[in-house]
Amino acid sequence: MTRHYQCPGCGSTVEYDPSVKKLYCPYCGERYTVEEHGRRFANTTAEGSGRMDTVVREKLREKAIVPVKVMQCCSCGAEMTLNNVETSSFCPYCGQATVVTERLQDYLEPEYIIPFKVTREQAESIIRKRLQSGFFIPKGIRNFKTDRLRGIYIPYWLFDVYCSDEQLWRSKEGRNEVFSYCAGDCTFHHLTAEASRRFNDDYSMKLEPYRSEELKKFDAAYLSGFYSDRFDVGKKEAREYAEKRVHELYNSEVEETLKGKHGELLKSDPKTDFLRADYALLPVWFLTFRYENRPFTVLVNGQTKKMVGAVPFVKAKAYAMFAGMAVVLCTVLSVLFSCANYLCGYAVANTRGNGNGVGRLIGYYVVFIIFLYGWTWVTAVKRYRHMKKCISLTCANSTNRFVKERQDR
Repeated sequence: MTRHYQCPGCGSTVEYDPSVKKLYCPYCGERYTVEEHGRRFANTTAEGSGRMDTVVREKLREKAIVPVKVMQCCSCGAEMTLNNVETSSFCPYCGQATVVTERLQDYLEPEYIIPFKVTREQAESIIRKRLQSGFFIPKGIRNFKTDRLRGIYIPYWLFDVYCSDEQLWRSKEGRNEVFSYCAGDCTFHHLTAEASRRFNDDYSMKLEPYRSEELKKFDAAYLSGFYSDRFDVGKKEAREYAEKRVHELYNSEVEETLKGKHGELLKSDPKTDFLRADYALLPVWFLTFRYENRPFTVLVNGQTKKMVGAVPFVKAKAYAMFAGMAVVLCTVLSVLFSCANYLCGYAVANTRGNGNGVGRLIGYYVVFIIFLYGWTWVTAVKRYRHMKKCISLTCANSTNRFVKERQDR
């Protein structure tokens, strides 16, 4: 069963407008809060057979079992080609914003949602400003032509987790080894675990954090005018990921408090207790453009405006800048080296030919130059590898398919 949300005034389809945080009718111009609209249409909500047993409901959530059915547009009756996880889309024939109510009932219904705060225009503006300000970004990308721009609600599990641990660490303080015994506990609130197999996990991590204090009780009216997916990663599988992440976060915090550097965890006895698990939908904008016949997809957090995505750079500019920095560095070091030679010669003349100190000083400078060049090179290589990985993520076929395989309006 599909549904579109009607305007109480003229009967046209209303869509959620992030700029005013209300449902908006494009025909008569009326605006309604989600609560107001719900009260007016309280008797038109989808009828079900009642809430299923809590135990059964939780078992289905554990394994992410979801029925797949052919959907029809509730406005024109045309068949809609939706994948098996979509919960809201648009009819390709009449353009109606449509919500698949059968995929939002019982164990499939989210507890919470963070509605879009960033509008379509704002999302595109954020990406354009960032790319146009990049000195190394090719002109063809800075003036990109948008292929598609879609707002999609991504499914997440939100966990409240209590963690305690007793650990033994070894770290270095100068030439000495320091052993530290650490015992503590903490509670993580609304720890996110992405619940979509189609969405790239690396992108999910980079989009965080979301501000969980803005979570709202779920209402399907927020989905009108946007795309959305239901979960296909069960709570059990997501819990395993969350437990691993809790331990990583806990260990990193403990390591920061250690006396010394280069901490190594020798012994650990972690205990975790999952206090609560909620199903929520979180907003993301996806913008796709093409460059050199390849699709690139850049993301914007629909709540915080955080942009995620790297694009190709002009290698000639990067190499020229690196070479220029090397020339400047060599020039500065040559001047310093000449000054050192002069001072050393002066010192020799005034110490009756004792050149041992001169040799040591020159050796120090040679070592310093080698270290500086090595550090610069290693840093540049690490930065290049990281950038290359980010670019491959932006132009990944899986990300492009995730956005592309949806009904166009």
